[in-house]
Amino acid sequence: MLNMKERKTRALGVAVLAGAAAAAAWSMTGQAQEGPRVFFVSPADGATVSSPVAFEFGSEGFSLLPVPEEVEQPRWAAGHYHIGINTECLAAGEIIPQSSPWVHFGDGSAIFESLMPPGEHTFAVQVGDDEHRTIEGLCSTITVTVE
Repeated sequence: MLNMKERKTRALGVAVLAGAAAAAAWSMTGQAQEGPRVFFVSPADGATVSSPVAFEFGSEGFSLLPVPEEVEQPRWAAGHYHIGINTECLAAGEIIPQSSPWVHFGDGSAIFESLMPPGEHTFAVQVGDDEHRTIEGLCSTITVTVE
């Protein structure tokens, strides 16, 4: 656990780095760019697929890494994927349950297959830090129909 001074210092450092990254993105492109994001590479939102459903996750502006064996504190700007099956994104700062409907990818993987019954299903890919705590803005949902 961080004490109050460490939390304030860490928050200030994050704010400074985020501002620098935004300024760099603006100066390189001449336009403002969005922050980090996570998404489904496949399947596409609204797709009709067969079971087993093959998923691939992607991200931009964020490091997706395996969870270390021992975690003293979460690494800054690093996390790993989780997929929620028939659920929505969790609020920022929540611990992602290590049980159904969530599947954890602490090994850093970005590909997954799951047997699914026919029908419409909602999936959420969400990034968690080394303590499986959700991170603001790093979740995306899709709905697919399984034949």
